[in-house]
Amino acid sequence: MAGCKGISPLDGSVIACGSDKVILVDVKKRNTNSPNIIWAWQPSDARSLPLTYKQKYFNKIDECKPIAEGQKIMITSSTGGVAIIDKPSKDVTFFSYVANAHSIEELPHARVAVAGSHHDHGNCIAIFNTNRSGMEPVYKIRLYAAHGLVWDSNRRLLYALGDDTLKAYKLMDWYTERPKLKLYKEWNLKDTGGHDLVRFSSRELLVTTRDNVWIFNKEMEEFNIFKPLGHKKNIKGLSISGPHNPRIAFVQAEEKWWSHHIHLTNPMDTLSIPFMNLYKVRWWNYKY
Repeated sequence: MAGCKGISPLDGSVIACGSDKVILVDVKKRNTNSPNIIWAWQPSDARSLPLTYKQKYFNKIDECKPIAEGQKIMITSSTGGVAIIDKPSKDVTFFSYVANAHSIEELPHARVAVAGSHHDHGNCIAIFNTNRSGMEPVYKIRLYAAHGLVWDSNRRLLYALGDDTLKAYKLMDWYTERPKLKLYKEWNLKDTGGHDLVRFSSRELLVTTRDNVWIFNKEMEEFNIFKPLGHKKNIKGLSISGPHNPRIAFVQAEEKWWSHHIHLTNPMDTLSIPFMNLYKVRWWNYKY
């Protein structure tokens, strides 16, 4: 997890996405009935996005991951849009399309992996060069109901979450024009509906499924219930402030697949966002 740059998660912010918006919310400095939104983005803000992307491909944004010390934000949408936003200018530095895109992860050599979920042209992990917007992926591999991605730079493995499996891939021929992924190992989930996949520590991942939240130990290769959230169902997105006495932010589906609330633990709190169909939330551990 990236360093906090002088702002502790307790006193800091979360970034959240849903509908056609991405927002940065101060979780401490807020009015009783309304969140303190300190930055916001929607497709019309990005002058470099083609009109089709602005009007169609970012209608249901479902991922928002900050990178580059918080200067950029990677996003995906279930309506197909994939982009990297330059936070200061609100323009995009990269954009492309993946059917039912659900998550994105930064990889070495200016590349990203994108998880495409249920769709005739989805159910995949797609690899893109981020210096070539609007292009087809340079590589694509099938993964049914792909929903989550985490790159482990120490193990040099890309972990990917499907409907009922967690898989780890090696990067092959990565510094050529024809990179590919090679399956290293896979594990069956304890239940189905794999949804969010996030880092917990250097040795552990968190996995949300339809009925539970699990912690996966990479060394022991085993899943156990993540006790702080117990058997909570339909957690669409969660984020952990750190492995020791963590503060958790999560979105739990209330209306079909979305919610109007961000829940926080340690201490307990709830932020109401009535104007968005919220999907994912991530701690913002950077300066604003």
